[in-house]
Amino acid sequence: MYFRYILLLNFEVTKLTILDLDQNQLKSLPSGVFDKLTQLTHLELDQNQLKSLPRGVFDKLTQLTRLDLEQNQLKSLPRGVFDKLTQLTHLELDNNQLKSLPSGVFDKLTQLTHLELDNNQLKSLPRGVFDKLTKLTKLLLFRNKLQSLPSGVFDELTQLAYLNLQQNKLQSLPNRVFDKLTKLTALVLRNNQLKSLPSGVFDKLTRLTHLNLRTNQLKSLPVPSLVKICTSSIALIKS
Repeated sequence: MYFRYILLLNFEVTKLTILDLDQNQLKSLPSGVFDKLTQLTHLELDQNQLKSLPRGVFDKLTQLTRLDLEQNQLKSLPRGVFDKLTQLTHLELDNNQLKSLPSGVFDKLTQLTHLELDNNQLKSLPRGVFDKLTKLTKLLLFRNKLQSLPSGVFDELTQLAYLNLQQNKLQSLPNRVFDKLTKLTALVLRNNQLKSLPSGVFDKLTRLTHLNLRTNQLKSLPVPSLVKICTSSIALIKS
């Protein structure tokens, strides 16, 4: 059965912990629709037709640990939309139409470990957008339109293990952009427009096991960095 609208404006199942509404035809969410679901830990809204989110729609879901909004039609996010979700560990925003992110949009998500922003239309990232995500282990940014990265954009992600930036429009990388990612094991940069790499760009990545630079425009490699990777028994792969 397909839902085109949520008609239950006030859910009375107040003990509900998991609510799965994915693969429907929801075009909008009524304001306050989840306000009584204060015990909810998982909310699945993926594969609908949501074009926007009401301001404060998740404010009462303070126990939520997983929120899935992938494969909708979101073009923007309200400022502060995730501010009350302080227990959230997984946030999926992939396969939408996001062109930008509000400054501070993830600042309250200090427990977040997985963030998926792939398959959107992001052209840039706000400075400091990931600074509060100190527990993040997986960050997906592939298939966007990123032309550059802010200096220090990953500096606070000291627990990050997997970073995927493939299929963007990156022509260069900031100096020392990966220096703080000392727990990174996989870095995917394939299908960008990189013409060169900064000296020492991989020097701090001593745990790296997968590095993918396929399909760029590189004419030379930063030899010292690659030597350090190889001496740490790291594999440079093409797949």
